Amino acid sequence: MSTAIWGESEPHTTAEVYPLSLLKKLLQEMIRQFGASGGCVALYDESINQMVIRLHLRLRSPTPAPTGSYPAGEDTAPFRRRITIDLADQPTSTQGKTKRISQPLSADMSGPPERSSLFPIGTTYPYGQGLIGYTWRRNEPFIIRYDEYISYFQPLGQVPFPADIVPSYYLCAPIRIPELAFDVHSKNQHATVLGIVILYQASPGIGFQQKQRSEVHQFTERIALYIQNYQLRHLHLRTRDYMKRLQQISTAFPRAVRLSELVEDVYQFVTNVVDVSSMLLTLYDRDTEKIYDVFAIDHGKRNDMLLKQPVVALPENRPLWWQVTQEEKSTLLLTLASQEHGNYGKYEELLKGVWGDQTKAETFLLLPMKMFTRVIGSLCLTSTRPDAYSLEEILLLETMVQIISVSIENAKLYDRSRQALLKAKQRQESLAAMYSALQAISTVLNVAELLRKFVETVANLVQAEMCTFFQLSADKKELIAQAIYDMTGKWKDANKGRNKDENHNDLIEMIRLPFKDSMLEQLVESQAYFYLDQTMVEELAQLSGEGGAIFLHETHIQQMLMIPVHYQTEIVGILAIHTPYSNRKFRPEELGALLAISGQAASAIRNAQLFEEIEEAYAELQRMDKLKDEFIVTASHELRTPLSAISGYSSLLKRQSGRITPQQILRFATKISSATHQLSDLVANMTEAAKMGPLDKKMDLQPGPVQLLAAVEMASTVLSINIEQKITIQIAGDLWAYCDAMRLGQVLSNLLDNAAKYSPPGSRILITGRATTLSQLPEDQVDYTLLANGDDPPLAVVHVCDEGEGIAPEDQQKIFEKFVRASRSLTTPIRGSGLGLYICRRYIEAMGGRLWLEQSVPGEGSIFSFYLPRIEAPIDMSKDDEPELQNSQGFSG
Repeated sequence: MSTAIWGESEPHTTAEVYPLSLLKKLLQEMIRQFGASGGCVALYDESINQMVIRLHLRLRSPTPAPTGSYPAGEDTAPFRRRITIDLADQPTSTQGKTKRISQPLSADMSGPPERSSLFPIGTTYPYGQGLIGYTWRRNEPFIIRYDEYISYFQPLGQVPFPADIVPSYYLCAPIRIPELAFDVHSKNQHATVLGIVILYQASPGIGFQQKQRSEVHQFTERIALYIQNYQLRHLHLRTRDYMKRLQQISTAFPRAVRLSELVEDVYQFVTNVVDVSSMLLTLYDRDTEKIYDVFAIDHGKRNDMLLKQPVVALPENRPLWWQVTQEEKSTLLLTLASQEHGNYGKYEELLKGVWGDQTKAETFLLLPMKMFTRVIGSLCLTSTRPDAYSLEEILLLETMVQIISVSIENAKLYDRSRQALLKAKQRQESLAAMYSALQAISTVLNVAELLRKFVETVANLVQAEMCTFFQLSADKKELIAQAIYDMTGKWKDANKGRNKDENHNDLIEMIRLPFKDSMLEQLVESQAYFYLDQTMVEELAQLSGEGGAIFLHETHIQQMLMIPVHYQTEIVGILAIHTPYSNRKFRPEELGALLAISGQAASAIRNAQLFEEIEEAYAELQRMDKLKDEFIVTASHELRTPLSAISGYSSLLKRQSGRITPQQILRFATKISSATHQLSDLVANMTEAAKMGPLDKKMDLQPGPVQLLAAVEMASTVLSINIEQKITIQIAGDLWAYCDAMRLGQVLSNLLDNAAKYSPPGSRILITGRATTLSQLPEDQVDYTLLANGDDPPLAVVHVCDEGEGIAPEDQQKIFEKFVRASRSLTTPIRGSGLGLYICRRYIEAMGGRLWLEQSVPGEGSIFSFYLPRIEAPIDMSKDDEPELQNSQGFSG
């Protein structure tokens, strides 16, 4: 029986398989019992299917022996002689090496042994060849003389080599396995013979008796029982060792759920059990439907990099492997000697690849890693030995592979369970974060604050560095940025603690993206969410204004998630989420959370907008109520004065009609006419203000080219008749504006009238004009929405400066509202309705300009400024007809 059965990676000595020390004693006893000159024992080597001489003993002094057997108890001291022992404690024949050990058999038989050329240790004999092979084939004890031996084997060409001693007789006997102990699983029909015992007689004239044939049979049965007993004991120890190893592998889960640890277990087990020159471990993943080579040994050299970077293949790339493992699902054992033409032919696919070229290996074994009916991989082994793997070894390896398969499947299930628990935990955390986010959003009723919390919460929830909310404009043509959260720092404070009227928020609102008839509109209509890649972002930047293009370029977008925010069927805006320089795509659970938050945020935004509208409407109602009270006070005050004058002078005319002089009648009529004119102007202003209506109501204008110098001169000429101030005009004649000439005249008249009313007699009123552009105006008067589109329109600016009493700081923001006058105006003799500046501002804004109080210092005067769109002078205007610059034109009242 081959020593490879016992599964060592290195070949074992014969002493580990056969009890050589016991055999020596038994052979010594046989030599004494049968009076032989010497003897040898050849044992069967299953790996080469031959008999190998393992033990040879010979008497040192060839004293003649008794001719019969010695009965038990008879004194055999005269026949005791020194015995030379040649003992081969050699490795298995797979290595082809012989190690000889010579030692005395017992203390009274000492002396250096002599090496013999007769039956040398390590000599092999096939079935039927030589005296040992012949005894094997004959399978019964027999006695043969030397001359018979020569005459029988000489025709067969099997004459023995010249030896140092020539025996005269041979007693040959097989060591047969007893009938009941025969191993029915043995693969060789000659395995019933464990070995051969040859006793020889070298003394002339002395031979063996026929009755000794039965006696030697008893001795060989005794030897066979000793050998089998020893083998069974050895098998028991080995089996216990393998069971312990298998138990260690089977209990690796769940401690060793890492693939590297399982692979190491396989490697250690296999190399300790069988002879391995190369090894390949392959796994098949049903989820990815891919084949992974995870461990390989190529002629003793390990490839540990495969655990980190396995070689991946598809089933169609490995058709033979797929057929053997997934279709046939059976163990494949090949030997080079059994293959036609001395090669593996169609099986070469299995013997080549990441584990090198194994086509020269003598033995190839493929073990499918089965889990019930599923195959999750394979273990391939090669050996340089022919018939290297016995049935017992294969059965042991199959058991190990099945245990490893179960461990791998358990590891996968364990990992899936762990991943499921982790996902459940993440889901729970996500739901908690989402609930917290919804709470934070739902409790805010200020739209700006709500949007700030919205983008900040979303960014923190999915760990994104930038989050922006774009609101759809009223005309649904573009998306306007309302809130930005940026963890990188560049836009970090873009909307923190700001009101929409502040300039910084105006800068944010410069970020505008096209929506109408753009890719965004198409994507919003067809998808619940979508990604913008670099190509789409660049296309969008080309269609955007300057602010939008800067945002898209400076935030380094490689992949941006866009989530439309809908309220019922109406789109409110788009939530944009991305991380600069990142191609990140969000997980399904993250997308679900974002969609849920966006849906709730839409309702919250709509509620906040409605709340602000209600607040604004309520504030407007309060303001209108206050204005109503102020109007009643103002109207009663302003109307009472002219009505009192009319009533008083009318009563005087009635009472003194008989004695009044014509001069008095003229004076009374003049007073009544002046009061009537004052009352008429007040009613006209009220009527005009009522016609204007809401701020968004368009007015009926007739715009055209207007020379500002001519318009100012006309207004100042009419006013200068009734005032006591000096008007100075500094306006170039080539300064033209595009506006309604009549409305511009009303604005100039109102501004000049106010300047004259609140300025002391003899003071100066200065009117200047200049050409400029929108970007050169004071910062608080710039319309950044125009600049964001790359426009910088030309403007004509007019300043009206007086030296009057000025306006108090607390009144400067209210003077452009309806029915509002400075707080001290009601106590002065100066009359007014509080509608003049309101009407002026509405006219100027309707003509595309803006009116504002540029400066006012109490006790020093005020400067009112306005601008209108500037145009070039009409072509038909002659240079000779252009008025010159008026530097100092005075009008006395």
